[in-house]
Amino acid sequence: MKILSIRKGFQADHSSTSYEFFAIEKPLSRSEREKVASLSSRSRPSRRRVSFVYHGEWSDLPDGWESLMEKYYDVMYSESYDWWTLAMAFDADQKTIKEIKRYEFRGTDDLGVSVDSKGNRVIVTIYCRLSPEFHANNNSDYDYYEDEEEEDELEEAIESEDSLLNLLAQNREYLKNGDYRLLYGVWQEYGFESEEEEFEGEVPLEPPKMDKLPQSIKYLLSALERI
Repeated sequence: MKILSIRKGFQADHSSTSYEFFAIEKPLSRSEREKVASLSSRSRPSRRRVSFVYHGEWSDLPDGWESLMEKYYDVMYSESYDWWTLAMAFDADQKTIKEIKRYEFRGTDDLGVSVDSKGNRVIVTIYCRLSPEFHANNNSDYDYYEDEEEEDELEEAIESEDSLLNLLAQNREYLKNGDYRLLYGVWQEYGFESEEEEFEGEVPLEPPKMDKLPQSIKYLLSALERI
């Protein structure tokens, strides 16, 4: 997988909430796509990706985005009024989940990291603001499930046409492999109210090689906007 684009000049729609989901480990079956499609009359899920857009403050996913990550998808991002939610989900044992939870915190304006689990499924969520110069390369050119002949389909590549989904997919692999430099970097960005104030929670353990970040971790951390 690769980062497809980081462009200048991205302008978010301030009057809506948007979601992008992507399945990495396993494509959705026809019945699973039908369940996802039932959440919105305008959604057209492919075997690996789905988008939702809700306009106004009173319209949103019926059961929240978390259940979709528990059952079907591995990475997700959502934008609402310039506030971003970035989520990565994978299976892990309880020891690993406990270790990841050490990086959980809420800082300035509730920005930070949350770690939720159901059984062995863990969802790591980053609440943040992204720099206006960061461009999420949205492309809705999917294969709609209504038109597919599932038996004859070729296996889809696990790379999305959306650069932010790709970036999350790469960072998810680091988390799966026990590399938590991304989460520590988020804490460095949002863990303090100001440079003069001390962090009130438990300071997370600094992972090794914070001075030698992989490109995908460095890109995502550089996209965070300080409050």
